[in-house]
Amino acid sequence: MVIRPLLALLLALAPSIALAQAPELPKLAVFEAATTPAAKRVFADLKLDPGELTRQVEEGLRASRRFELFERSRAVMEETIAAEQELASDQNFERSAVDFGKRSMVQFVVYPMVTFLNLSVRRSPMDEAPGRFRYVASGSVAVTTKVIDTTTGGIVYQATRETSLPAPNEVGKGANGPNDNAIVVSDAWRVMARVTAGQITNAVVGSLFPVQVMQASGADIFVNRGEGAGINVDDAFELYAVGEALIDPVTKEKLGEAETLLGEARVVRVTPRFSVLRAVAPLSGAPRAGDIARPVQGR
Repeated sequence: MVIRPLLALLLALAPSIALAQAPELPKLAVFEAATTPAAKRVFADLKLDPGELTRQVEEGLRASRRFELFERSRAVMEETIAAEQELASDQNFERSAVDFGKRSMVQFVVYPMVTFLNLSVRRSPMDEAPGRFRYVASGSVAVTTKVIDTTTGGIVYQATRETSLPAPNEVGKGANGPNDNAIVVSDAWRVMARVTAGQITNAVVGSLFPVQVMQASGADIFVNRGEGAGINVDDAFELYAVGEALIDPVTKEKLGEAETLLGEARVVRVTPRFSVLRAVAPLSGAPRAGDIARPVQGR
């Protein structure tokens, strides 16, 4: 009988076979967040680290499970940072990004630049606790993000987004001493960086891999985007039915697919691997697997 040895061999090879069949993810690098001179002065005055935004964006893109992220080893850290600093002032950013991509075998480069930062904290005494203080933070940040395809040198995504510190919030919760201003400022920046990074993640992933409907069941519309990938409860999306392929009559190149707007839906639940949307008004058609959900800007 050779069945048992054969079965054992197949079981031993199964992980390797599955690994070989796993789709290869595009490699992506997130450059250190650059700053305009004005924003740089604010970061310096407040003693804040713009790299917090970089780390949050990397975390969000990694959680999306759509990319293999370029890991910054100590050996190449200095060279990478030098290249990024050069890119910040380079008029030929696309060409420089292509050179970096070739050296590092990276297909996409994400380059965030903070163009504006305003952050303030108001302190007021607590009547109920003499000697203690209540802190309230407010602020906003504007970030311009570029995504370069290093194989073509083209910009596949570029946008500037302004984000305000959400209100109400729990920034500085527990900080009530007379000298806790710096703690609250640092906490406020972390929150703003996280919110901004979520928006950037959603936009970057959406530009390369649009959010797609997996299935619809009753009022629930299941999409292939989960926690940490820039999607949150109450986010608004427009649903588009995907139709026939659009073919250039001259080159015969496929340029995309025809899309028909079905209506708007909002996120009602987010899980680690998928999210659930529900229409805010009757849709013009039933969503099907493969249909696209595009985030509604500004809402």
